[in-house]
Amino acid sequence: MTEGDQTSIAFVLAAGLGTRMRSRTCKVLHPVAGMPLLAHVLSTIAAVGARPVVVLSPESEPARAILPPDVPVALQDPPRGTGDAVRVALGATDARDGVAFIVYGDTPLVRPSTLERLRALLSERGAVLALLTGEVGADNAYGRVVRDARGDVDRVVEVRLATAAERGIPESNFGGYAADVAWLRTAVPRLRPNETGEVFLTDLVGLAREEGRTVAAHRVEDPSEGLGVNTRVDLAVADGIMRRRIREEHMLAGVTLVDPDSISIDAGVRIAPDVTVERGSVLEGRTAIGTGTRIGPYAILRDTVVGERCRIEQSTLEGATLEDEVSVGPYSHLRPGAYLERGVAMGNFGEVKASRLGAGTKMHHFSYVGDAAVGKDVNIGAGTITLNYDGVSKQRTEIGDDAFIGSGTLLRAPVKVGRGAATGAGALVTKDVPEGMLAVGMPARAIKKYQRPRKDAG
Repeated sequence: MTEGDQTSIAFVLAAGLGTRMRSRTCKVLHPVAGMPLLAHVLSTIAAVGARPVVVLSPESEPARAILPPDVPVALQDPPRGTGDAVRVALGATDARDGVAFIVYGDTPLVRPSTLERLRALLSERGAVLALLTGEVGADNAYGRVVRDARGDVDRVVEVRLATAAERGIPESNFGGYAADVAWLRTAVPRLRPNETGEVFLTDLVGLAREEGRTVAAHRVEDPSEGLGVNTRVDLAVADGIMRRRIREEHMLAGVTLVDPDSISIDAGVRIAPDVTVERGSVLEGRTAIGTGTRIGPYAILRDTVVGERCRIEQSTLEGATLEDEVSVGPYSHLRPGAYLERGVAMGNFGEVKASRLGAGTKMHHFSYVGDAAVGKDVNIGAGTITLNYDGVSKQRTEIGDDAFIGSGTLLRAPVKVGRGAATGAGALVTKDVPEGMLAVGMPARAIKKYQRPRKDAG
């Protein structure tokens, strides 16, 4: 972080009503790529080393819930325009010098490098204000940027007040700024309401020019950075752009995406190099995937940690943890609290919930294990079910190392199957099975010592 970073603050304007979203959820909490709009903006601010001050209104007050406890909040009540929002934000910080970024809470696509460029322009041009601009054609509602002979900003003209020639200017003001804090403190109190009673931030340009000050502008190559989300249509566009960026970043970092456009990856997902994600897969939340793993096709992972060299095919994993060299699927379901140790193999149409399967355990197909502790190298036969709910509460099942659970076994919890024990096909286990014993029948009873067959090492 540079010396300038240490004195940077960022005013995040998030007091808008968001009426065009037609939602009970305040606008800045709507998600893009699995994160609220406001969270994306805060992440960008953190990347440039700036300290945020978030401006909220009574309507957007619920957004406070996602803010870190050390982030100051300035309440704008009532919301009276962007200039008034900055006035409120200035009152929430004691910063007197340095650089202030001014960004909107509904612009998730602004890149850290863009804010860095705005900050650099202040010193390069000797400016007190730097604007974020872009070219989006002449048919838009953004204010037009008129530059002077030196290439700096002469004025910003609202579309409704622009002449025909000015409306034809391709460069538009996107509404992101960097400003000298000391100057901002003198200028903002001089902003005046317009005929609607709102105080506009763009009027700062005129104040600076009247003083003979320089106003610079950074025209971004990617105009999507200026996209503000005001409707559900805007939200979908922003989500698509963000997900494309995320996919590209992962591929450049060494991840293979098969048919990338069919794959959805949230912003919080971490993927190691040499992972392959096949078509139709969805990676959500705080999912993390280790190197050498292959995901999909058509797998869904949500808030799941996957180790190295795993194989997950056409299955759904939610809140699960997999150690290295685990295989899952196709058509399996891991629910919250599932923990599969190294080398576990789980086949088609299996389900695990709030259970730990020990290293090397095989659960090949058509089985349900819930609220259980399963030891190492256990064989769980097809159709096995832990009957974990007694109508009032969940009960635990324990299965020891090297046990063999026959096909169609029903384990009525609470129950324990000892180390090296076995159940016969179709057994209904209602009582504990001692270590090393075979239990058969309905209800099952232990009938003899059990010696588990071993595969011929040759």
